[in-house]
Amino acid sequence: MLLYYKEILFRPVPAKRLVQLLFSMLLLTIVLLNNKAQAEVGTPQRVISLAPHITELVYAVGAGDKLVAVSDYSDYPAEAQLLPRVNSFAALNIEAILALKPDLVLAWRSGNPPADLARLQQFGVRVEYSDPLLIDDIATELLQIGQWLGQAEQGALVATQIQQRLTLLRASYQQQAPVKVFYAMSTDPLSTVANQAWPAQLLQACGADNIFADAKNDYPQPQLEQLLLRQPEVIVRASKEGSTKQEQFWQRYPSLPAVRKQAFITLEPDWVYRATPRMIDATQQLCEALQQYREPM
Repeated sequence: MLLYYKEILFRPVPAKRLVQLLFSMLLLTIVLLNNKAQAEVGTPQRVISLAPHITELVYAVGAGDKLVAVSDYSDYPAEAQLLPRVNSFAALNIEAILALKPDLVLAWRSGNPPADLARLQQFGVRVEYSDPLLIDDIATELLQIGQWLGQAEQGALVATQIQQRLTLLRASYQQQAPVKVFYAMSTDPLSTVANQAWPAQLLQACGADNIFADAKNDYPQPQLEQLLLRQPEVIVRASKEGSTKQEQFWQRYPSLPAVRKQAFITLEPDWVYRATPRMIDATQQLCEALQQYREPM
C-alpha cells in the first residue's frame, strides 16, 4: 500500500487526475477503517429515515431493504412509497417509531424537530444526523450513510462517481461564456435565490451569472424594477406543473432578453431541492440547457 501511495504521489500526473486519485485514496482509507469499526458494533437492520433525501441516499448505497419506515414525501425510488410514514415536517410520530423497534433512526438536523429527536434519544433510540448544505456534501453523505448501514464499499463507490461527475461538470462549464440568469422561485411574490440556496449552487456549478448573486440572504424578494434593470438572458424555474401560467406573467415584459428569445428552462423540483445523486442530474440538465443561450467567447 505504501509503495502504491508513493508511486501516485511522485509520478507526474495531471492536476485534475491527481485530485480524483487522492479523493479515491481517502475514501478507500475511510472504508477500511470503518469496516473494522462496523464489525465491532454490529450493522443496523431496522432503519427509519426521517427525510426524503435521506430515504433516497439509503437506497443509493444499496441499503433500502433495511428501511422499516420513512418520512412523508419519501417517494423515490418507487419502493419507498410502500413503507409506513412516521413523520411530517412539523412532528415525529414518536409512538409509531418506538413500536417499530428501530436500531437506527436517520434524522435531518435542519428539518426535524429537535425536541422530538431528543425524546427518541431519551428512549434509548440511536439517532444519527444528515445535514447536507453544499452540493459537495452529497458525496460525504453517501459515504457516511454507507458506513452506518454496513454498505461502506457501495457508499464509497457511489460517492466517488458523484464527485467525479460534479468535478467534470464544473470543469466543462464554469469557463464558458457567462450568461445572465434569473431563477424564478415564484412570481407572486417575485422571489429568487442566492448564496447557498440549492438552485444558486447549481447555477454556480454551471458557470451561470446569477443576476441576484449579490443578495444578502438565500431567498431574496427583489423588486420588479431591479429585475428589469438587470436584464436576464435566461429565466430558470423548477416545477412539476406546466410552465404556462408563469410564462404568461413574463410575456408582459418583452424588454427582457429572456422573454424576447423565449429563453425559459424548467427543471424537476425534486432533483433541484433534494441533496441526492439526482441533484447532479439536475445540474447536468441545467448546464446543457444553458449552453444553447451562451454567446461564443
